[in-house]
Amino acid sequence: MLQPLVDAHAARRPVRLVLRETRKVPPLEDFLPELDEAAGLMIVGDRRHSPRSVLPGPFLTTREGRKVPAGWLPMGHPASLKPFVAAATEVQQRRDTPGPLALVGQWDDQVTRMVERSLSILQDPGGTRKLPVFWWTADRLVRRDLLAALRIGLGAVIYFGHGRPYGWAGYHGLHSRHLGHAQGRPSGAVLSLTCHTASRRKVGTSFAESLVLAGIAAAALGAVAATQTIDNWWWGASLCEELNLQRSTTLGELLLRACPPRSLAVEAYRILGDPLAALRGTCQAQQEGVRVWAPSAQDSPVPPGYEEALASMAST
Repeated sequence: MLQPLVDAHAARRPVRLVLRETRKVPPLEDFLPELDEAAGLMIVGDRRHSPRSVLPGPFLTTREGRKVPAGWLPMGHPASLKPFVAAATEVQQRRDTPGPLALVGQWDDQVTRMVERSLSILQDPGGTRKLPVFWWTADRLVRRDLLAALRIGLGAVIYFGHGRPYGWAGYHGLHSRHLGHAQGRPSGAVLSLTCHTASRRKVGTSFAESLVLAGIAAAALGAVAATQTIDNWWWGASLCEELNLQRSTTLGELLLRACPPRSLAVEAYRILGDPLAALRGTCQAQQEGVRVWAPSAQDSPVPPGYEEALASMAST
């Protein structure tokens, strides 16, 4: 089932498969000899194991001390991997330039400040942007429109705001059960800078796992526990700085370069899916993203007669 993705990676780099006839995930020490020259590692195993229990964080450390991005992919029946394999293979075969990037999140003043800060980082001193960026927070889009916008094949999506094991708090709740409406051209990666989206607490499959298993993205970043807002601010700023430099072509490279210095800010997070997912969108993504109606408060004129109707309501 994984062969198309293996072949897509093999066109760019050597690929090594390590097979284990067991339902138990082998101890991580068993993987260390395989990591010496590896760019990344994806562990595929029994879905009864959670992201928290399989990996200690988004990276494993080689015997020489080098960090290697590591992702987890839970498997039930082999056919359940079909949406992920199709999405990850398509993303890996893209040859377009990085982006576009979508900044999404709650309708919240703090989120607005985080997005504005991200946009300023992504803007060169001359006021131009190398990377196409869309501002699609919940004050601009409703859930239905965001789900449709996620079908266009973005390079990356970054979410700011509150999160739960079953989804995002923004957009009046965007949960795992809604993801079927977002299936289309997959994104390279979805990064949820929030709490719990990779946690299995009271859910069979976490939201971050559902994103990759449904084929919405080739990879996802999510937290298995509560996170600190200040750490997520650091993640957001650092990720945008690296994206603006366009040095990182894969999610793993991006995370290694943007990694915060505080260990607790890193250890809460896990990579789900392909840690070497390319951060490239489809060639039509920029054009289709521009057509998504996402006005700001300044862009939205007050409808004719609105002020008069409001005054009439107040008087009665």
